[in-house]
Amino acid sequence: KYGMIQPGQSTTQAVRAVFVIDPEGVIRTILYYPQSLGRNFDEIKRIILALQKADRDHVATPADWRPGEDTIVPAAGSCGAAKERMEQKKDDVYCLDWFLCFKKEKK
Repeated sequence: KYGMIQPGQSTTQAVRAVFVIDPEGVIRTILYYPQSLGRNFDEIKRIILALQKADRDHVATPADWRPGEDTIVPAAGSCGAAKERMEQKKDDVYCLDWFLCFKKEKK
């Protein structure tokens, strides 16, 4: 039902799959590992923490993000919003360009 049997593998053995499902029952992340490879539980924990952070603070997390590190402010929805964001000077936000702004985390 969830696509756990992969072509080229056994027709009866499932690959290793991890599903992260939110409290509303929505699948947020699916990770597949071949039978020969163990799962990375540090990465699974990081994914769950990043999803919780993104939902709670309306941010995105960059690659290899860890709790306490700066997050990404979602892209501006219009040219006007992008211009306004670049002109505003907030202590907790810094922008590398109009499309890439980060929110500083409290240390």
